[in-house]
Amino acid sequence: MDSSPQPETPQLGDVPSRLVTALRLKHPRVHLGIVVVLGVLVTVCLVATVTRLSPLPLLPLAAFGVAAPAAWRARTAADDRHLLGWMAVLGVGIAVGFWLLGYVGRILE
Repeated sequence: MDSSPQPETPQLGDVPSRLVTALRLKHPRVHLGIVVVLGVLVTVCLVATVTRLSPLPLLPLAAFGVAAPAAWRARTAADDRHLLGWMAVLGVGIAVGFWLLGYVGRILE
């Protein structure tokens, strides 16, 4: 019998955290892409305000204003728990902003 230690096989619960860590380190430009998308959405709101001659398209700016600092905080998060929290705030901010864009578009139709 061989009594040498066997190499540990990764547990299923370990694989997602390893994947997140690898992707986070491999693709740091994802955060830059998120900031660029937020900038484009803010620009769309500003152009819609000028085009429609109404202040209603400015409503989504509040949600995007919450999402932008959350993107920055997610980039500088120290651990996965904080990263998940800030990404949740970012996702909710963008989702609410999109919803408000659609709602305002329906009102001004």
